[in-house]
Amino acid sequence: MHKLLFIALFGFIARPVLGQFNCIDTGRINPMYMCNDQYYNPVCGCNGVTYRNVCASYNVFGVNTVRSGVCDGIDMDFYPNPVGPFSLFTINLSFPEFVYGNADVKVVNMYGKTVEQRILNNFNRTSLEFDPSAWMTGVYLIVVRSSLNASVVRKFAKY
Repeated sequence: MHKLLFIALFGFIARPVLGQFNCIDTGRINPMYMCNDQYYNPVCGCNGVTYRNVCASYNVFGVNTVRSGVCDGIDMDFYPNPVGPFSLFTINLSFPEFVYGNADVKVVNMYGKTVEQRILNNFNRTSLEFDPSAWMTGVYLIVVRSSLNASVVRKFAKY
């Protein structure tokens, strides 16, 4: 009788819980995967991290479920990196879905001098283009401060 009770109790405990779910599939993580969709269309992963697009979240980082938009704060994507002398430099900014805000966007050189600045009002998602032909070769920072007390800083190179 005790053996039967033990087997029944162990079988109940060892059974997976219904609704249990793994957010990240570690077997699918592939940092070398090249997505055909290189466009910036941010998604929020089940782990609370914002990814560039669905392809990157699923194939590169192994995230199983996502929802459209930024998870929290403000997200930024830019290209190309490094920036060449004859190419345009594009910065994409996004707030979470249905959130609108203001932002101060600066491109700062390695000496702390602001080489470009844009002030954006009442936006949810936008793209900015810059002509870097007058910028010197070196390392730059993109500094974004939003009205929602969120800030993002990213580094890029100009050759």
